[in-house]
Order: sequence, then C-alpha cells, then structure tokens
Amino acid sequence: MMPRILLLMTSVLAIGAATLSLQSCGSEPVEAAPPEAATSALVTLPDGSTMAAASGSLTREMADWLASRDGQSETFTFHGFDEDRPKLTSIGLGRAADLATVLRAAATIEIAGDEAQISLLAHLLEDRGIASERMKIVPAAGIGTAMLTLHRGSMSPLMTAKS
Repeated sequence: MMPRILLLMTSVLAIGAATLSLQSCGSEPVEAAPPEAATSALVTLPDGSTMAAASGSLTREMADWLASRDGQSETFTFHGFDEDRPKLTSIGLGRAADLATVLRAAATIEIAGDEAQISLLAHLLEDRGIASERMKIVPAAGIGTAMLTLHRGSMSPLMTAKS
C-alpha cells in the first residue's frame, strides 16, 4: 500500500513540475534595463596609452585637455589628502595612481599646496615612474588640496634611475 501512495505522489509532483515548466515557455522574455549612462569611458592619451576615466573626474579632465592641444599649460585641482595631515586618503591614492598614468603624456607639472602634502604626492609620483626633473614643488597656502599645473613641451626622461 505504501509504495503505491509514494508512486502516486511522485507522479503528481512530476506532472505539476512539467506543467509549470511548459507555462514559463510561453511567457514574454524579460530584458534587463540598459544602464542609464556609462560611468567611465576609455580615453587614449597622446603617448598612445589608454585608460578608463570617468566623465567629470580629474583624470578625464586632464586627459581631455592633453588630447585637445589647447594652450601650453592648464591648472587642475587635486583632492585626496586627509584634511590636516600629509597623508592621502584611499580615494586620493587612486587619483595619484591615475595622475601618474596621465603624466606620462605631459611634459612637466607644478604641484602647489601644503608643502608636506605635495611632497608626499611628488614622492608617490616619482615612485610610479615620473622623473623628479619633471616636477616642481611650489609651497602655497591650502591644506587638503593641491593645484596641479600641467605644461606641454619637450618631454624629459620618464623614468628615474634607482640604485
């Protein structure tokens, strides 16, 4: 008696599963909504390298200026330091890494701001391959931000020799 009940219940469950499966075959396909806007786009720097730079970001502004060939110099604002210490925030570290990539396509840079903070930024850039001869440190008022002035012109060596 027990095997018959189990066989009957198994058959009912199998028929129910098959019915549900056939019902889903006739339904309309559901498509995912497209993203509202691309948050980043690939940019090509004058030296031929490419990188992703979000629209409106510092990296994108610098890359667009370099690609435009407008003017011999342009100033940008770098945010990313702890308010009153010579320490980069986690966002600032990412921005500094992107800055080093962009600087490979620029001739020279002046970094103005709190001396301890901009020295830290210059050291990080040097560690990422930007020669110290291509950077000028300009102590100025202001804590938490740095003013970056990119200059076009002849390219100095990109890498510094490490001993």
